Amino acid sequence: MKDKKVIGDFGLFTTISVAIVGVGIFSCPREVIGIVGSDAWVITLAAGVIVCLLIYLIYMVMLKNNFEDLTNILQSTFGKIIGGAFAISFAMYSIFIVSLGMREFVEVIKLYLLRRTPTEFILVTTILTGTYLVRGEIGDLVKFNEISFWIMFVPAFVVLTFTAVNADFTNLLPILNNKPMDYLSASKYILFCFGGIEIAYLILPYIKNRNNSSRVLKRSIMFVTIFYLLVMILVLAVFSKAQSIVLLWPTITMIQSLEISGTFIENWEGIVMAFWIFFYFTTFVNTYFFSGEIIKNVFKLKDIKLSSLLIMPIIYIVAMYPNNIAQLYKMQFNTLLVILIAIFLFVILPILILIIGKNRERGKKINEI
Repeated sequence: MKDKKVIGDFGLFTTISVAIVGVGIFSCPREVIGIVGSDAWVITLAAGVIVCLLIYLIYMVMLKNNFEDLTNILQSTFGKIIGGAFAISFAMYSIFIVSLGMREFVEVIKLYLLRRTPTEFILVTTILTGTYLVRGEIGDLVKFNEISFWIMFVPAFVVLTFTAVNADFTNLLPILNNKPMDYLSASKYILFCFGGIEIAYLILPYIKNRNNSSRVLKRSIMFVTIFYLLVMILVLAVFSKAQSIVLLWPTITMIQSLEISGTFIENWEGIVMAFWIFFYFTTFVNTYFFSGEIIKNVFKLKDIKLSSLLIMPIIYIVAMYPNNIAQLYKMQFNTLLVILIAIFLFVILPILILIIGKNRERGKKINEI
């Protein structure tokens, strides 16, 4: 399968977009606005620039290693044992983050739709549904992403347009009136919303037009940044800082508050839940596939069907670990170890790969001389 370049530019664009945009967009505005207030949209824009640099770093790693899969790159750079350990760390980190996202997803489903349904049942159903899709080929995953992209973002932009009618854009001012440490503290929340860029490691080896992949990656990050920027601006403009920080999921509340006379939609709650399900499920499935592919390659398993079965119980255990939403958010955002691991995997590790690869090239040139 790896020798077949099956993914076009649109497949790459949609996969990066739907893998990044997850349930964090519904809760993140509360955390960011609570720290930096009207500067929330500024920090969102800055985060988009940072993520654009990070995904370019991923592209350079893939380019310098002839678009090999991540496990091969790590093992050829650091050796089989250390490289395999780094690869498994990547998979475990992704599983940990997406599992916590699943718990948040389930809590909202229980609150608005299935109040009497046990948490365990919703978790198992979601995991089994994702496992069914993951057991297919990479081409099937990309087709799912291409379809989901339109289902997610076309209605989302329409709804956001309607919410702008009741917005007071003076709530976006003043700007740049916070301490530097406040911006740094808020950045961890908004950067979490951009989680999922590691899917580029999975997709790039299958790209048809590798020469254009760098541009497509940048466009996908620009698209996600614009989407997040619109959400953050509208939450601020509709609710102001004072109201936003007391709402658990301000984006959901904003959509629910829509009242448009003459429309055929009377209850926007169904629209909100449709958004919620798709925005989480696409992130979950892509991350699940990415982690399963790594586990398969490290342990030389026959196919991803086996590795996905190994990951299933881990997702369930991690998702069930938090006792409540407060503990869930503490594990997501305020755990120093998780932050340090993220910095290592997304910043330090790619730089090390590039440095070691460059030194090897120099060594080969010297030996040839």
